[in-house]
Amino acid sequence: MKSSSQVLGLPLMSVKEGQKVGSVQDIVVDAQNKKVEALVVRGSKNDYDFHQLKLIDVMGIGKDFVIMQSIENVKSIETGRVGVPLLNVQCIAASGDVLGSVTEFEFDEKAGDIKAVKIDSGIEIQGYSILSLSNSLLFVQYDPSGAAGTVNNAATALEKEQKDYMIGRVVKNDVKDESGNIIIAKGTMVNASVIERAQDAGVTVELMLELE
Repeated sequence: MKSSSQVLGLPLMSVKEGQKVGSVQDIVVDAQNKKVEALVVRGSKNDYDFHQLKLIDVMGIGKDFVIMQSIENVKSIETGRVGVPLLNVQCIAASGDVLGSVTEFEFDEKAGDIKAVKIDSGIEIQGYSILSLSNSLLFVQYDPSGAAGTVNNAATALEKEQKDYMIGRVVKNDVKDESGNIIIAKGTMVNASVIERAQDAGVTVELMLELE
């Protein structure tokens, strides 16, 4: 298991070419599967020289280097295809309480599973308590008393509450995906099919934030 702070800043080393290739600038997450998807790599050409290395192409992460098979594994970032950041996003509990912002997280460097998330308020959230994630918000199931709960039941209850809240409301601004494509147009009245469309596109949180 690795923490984000252990990985950020590490240079990449390719086995085939025996060369260093930039350094890790950020770690992005697949919002749907709630797993680390790729490392954002900063090159040396200029301030805008960014690429990505998919986690599946990482051979190993040590204290000195991220090891990959070849320089060819570092690809250009495709618009709309990269994951979302987790560091510095605001964390909100299903109860409606703002817990703070994410300062660090731990993940399985092989499978990408997020094991724990640390908040600037001192709270630590277990990975299985993550309910949903967007570009700017992290929703979690959190019990300040520390009492154990059934996360699956909490997630189901939250999903029902979300649907009850959204159905019948009107979208005040276009809801777009990461590529800028309009998924749900301004003025749309939300029904079950609209919610399903948002879920398929991974913009459920964005939809909730754009309701009148």
